[in-house]
Formats: sequence, C-alpha cells, structure tokens
Amino acid sequence: MRLLLVEIAPASQRDVRLTTGLGYIASYLRWALPQIEVEIIKGDAAWVRHRAGSFRPDMVGLSTVSQYYATAVEAAAVCEEFGAFVVLGGHHVSALPSSMTPSIDVGVIGEGEETMLDIAKKFLDVGPERQAFVEIPGVAAIVDDQVLRSGHRAMHRPLDDLPFPARDLMHIRPGESVGMITSRGCPYRCVFCASSAFWNKVRFHSAEYVVAEATEIVQRYRTRHIYFWDDLFVANVNRVAKIATLMQKEPALNDVRFSSTCRANLVDEELARLLASMNVSEVMLGLESMAPRTLRYLKPHVTVADNRRAVRILHAHGIRVTGFFVIGSPEETPEEVEETLDFVRMAPLYRAEAYFLTPLPGTPVWDHAIERGLIDPDHVPWQRLYIDNPDDPENGIHLSKTMSREELERYWRAFQRIRRRKDAINLLRRVPEHLRRLLNAPIDELRLVRQRLRSHQRGHI
Repeated sequence: MRLLLVEIAPASQRDVRLTTGLGYIASYLRWALPQIEVEIIKGDAAWVRHRAGSFRPDMVGLSTVSQYYATAVEAAAVCEEFGAFVVLGGHHVSALPSSMTPSIDVGVIGEGEETMLDIAKKFLDVGPERQAFVEIPGVAAIVDDQVLRSGHRAMHRPLDDLPFPARDLMHIRPGESVGMITSRGCPYRCVFCASSAFWNKVRFHSAEYVVAEATEIVQRYRTRHIYFWDDLFVANVNRVAKIATLMQKEPALNDVRFSSTCRANLVDEELARLLASMNVSEVMLGLESMAPRTLRYLKPHVTVADNRRAVRILHAHGIRVTGFFVIGSPEETPEEVEETLDFVRMAPLYRAEAYFLTPLPGTPVWDHAIERGLIDPDHVPWQRLYIDNPDDPENGIHLSKTMSREELERYWRAFQRIRRRKDAINLLRRVPEHLRRLLNAPIDELRLVRQRLRSHQRGHI
C-alpha cells in the first residue's frame, strides 16, 4: 500500500520546512504496518498532481488549516482523478467536519496516529467503501449526502509510546534548523487560538524522550539549532528543569542552540536561568498587545506588566525575544495600537511580528464573527482567514468596530517597517558568527544561510 501525506500550503511555501505532525503519522504507520510505503510532501493541488502522478498512491492524507481549506478541496479532487482514497486531517476538519466535500472520503477528527492506523487497516481489509469507516472512532465521512460522525476517540497516552517523527521523509538538509514538538496542547484559552480547541488537554513527552530525540536529530542531520514548536514548551517548569539537567549530560547537545515558545506570566528569574542553562537562545512570546483592555480581551490572565517583565528578564539573561502581536480586535482603538507600536519601537525585542485578529473555527472569535454576520458558516471564503497581510486587499474578515480596513493596514505596515529595521540590525550582528561557521563547516553553513534567506523572504523565522 502506498500512502502520500500532504501538508497543504501555497506554492510559495513549498520549500518552507515541514511541521512534524505528518512525520508522527508516518512513523507510527511504518512501525505498525511495515508493508506500507509512505511519502510526505508540502504544497498545493498542482504539486499534489505532480507527486501523485509519479508515486501513484492508493491513499492520500491531506492535512490543512482553515485558510488553506479551498486548496485542500482542490487537492482532494486531483486525488480523486487518480483513484486514490482521500483522508482529510488537521485543525479545520476537526472543528468543522460539516464542511467536507464529496471528493473527501474520510475526515480524521482530532489526533491522527491511531485513527490513521485504523483507517489504513480498514482500507487494506475492505477497500474504499466509506460506510465501513464510520465505525472507526474519531472519523467523519459523507455517506448518501450526509456527514456521518463516529464515536469519540480518546487521546493517545502516554506520548512516549509514539516513535520519533519520520524525519527521513521530511526533506531535511544537513545543517539546517529542525523542529520538535515535545508536548501537545496548552492549559490556556486565548480567544483567537484554534490549537487549544483541537487538543483540549495538555500532555507531555518525558524529559528523557525529548533529550533522546534532540540527540538523534543532531547526530543524523548535524543541526546546530532546534525549534521547540510546542504551543507552550514551558507549561511544566519541573519538566523544563529535568530537560536542562539531562541536556547538560549529553555531549552531542553542548553546542546546539534552541528556540522555544513561552508565555509572559510564566517568566521569572528561575525560568530564565533554566532556559539559558539549556542554551535556549531565543524565546517566542505571544505578547499580543500592550494596551491593558485589548490584552484582557485577547489573553486573559496576562497583564501588560507581565509582558514588560518577561521581556526585561529574558533579555537580561541573554535570551533573544521574538514578540508576536495581534491587531484589529473588535473594540481596539487607534490609541491602543499606538501603545503597542511604541513598545515595539523601544523594547529590546529581537524580532516583532504582527498579525490581524482572524476568526478561526473552534475559537470564540469565530463565534463572534458569526454573531455579527461577518461570516456565513454555510458559505465561508476560506482563503480570507489569513493571519498576515494579504496580497489582495479584499481578503480578510474585518472585525474592528473602531478602525477602517485601510487604517489597520497602515498600522500593519508600520509594524513591518519596525520588523525590517530589527532584521537588518540582527543580520549585521550575526556576520561574525556566520563567518566562523563558514570556516568550520562551509557546506552546512551555506545551506543554512540559503534556508534562512528563503524563510526571511516569506516572513518565517
């Protein structure tokens, strides 16, 4: 059996690194079904057509978020032409299985490893008859023009039972940065976050598992930089402390830098010391806003004082801070956006990224947009659910009651000017570091520079 796994993305992001979700699916299936042949790609319907034409899969698994759902539907139609059985997974179908189209055979609701294994086994047993799949927990399928849901599937426990992601299928170049997911879920509920609705609970890989995976990555790919892509890597501080202790005992990790996610109200001197001791060189903080009223709406239980203190403490410990901000909340005023801009200009932020508040399925913001009539849930233009500035000014769901679309775009461009200035300064500061690495490992360093240039052009870090 041949399985093609696809992370749906625009053609412009085809070369941007794959996330690890499909890597876990692939490794779990290969572990349980040694006879299965798997390929992983990232791209749009045209790229799916190209790869399916040569790989000739029996089954295609498409993973997508809501803003790329229209592209996923196109890709599903392409797979249908090839006679492949189409499985849709990811945040979007989990939140809105009713949006499935006839070209999609089965939807995976929630976590995918065990459900995909059961789907693959069922396909090997009975073929592509949709009705047979509805008995599998965690599945949705269109049968006789109706979307049928099976029973709920419990989340996998313990996470350490899962094999490491199949990074040999993820097109990783030697020396480039590599991502890890060391936990699933977040204990907090920000109004715009679809991830917390998807995972519902927080589960952790053990410190031993994390360090073993990081060591394998370094030894196999010669990487000098690993991203922790968790929703909140520091959610369990005791686990962070154990990871730090174990890393210090692993020689392969001595010269590796890490980037991690964090939350401002959790940052204190102890946490900063722990992160510095495990060579975390960069922390990604969702600061969202520096206006108290807007911040309370977006991220309850975090204050502006928390944001300021977190940036100050991390900077004092030599840890670079990338701040993420959200503009366009329904009641946010121009004066409140200016408060955030003033902070971004003056604070010791390594990088600053701004996004428009976007209603994503499964979030309170989505419900708010429906209540105001800004979204018709039966006819959603999925491509408008972007979180970054669109090429087409007609895109986007305008939630603000106080500012026009044009005003918000002017503020977004102001953020981008600040970001570009910070990026230019950072590039100059890192020239000596790159020169040293170029002398020690020229091929790996040139590959890494090319990767970062591509990512920078697309706004990725």
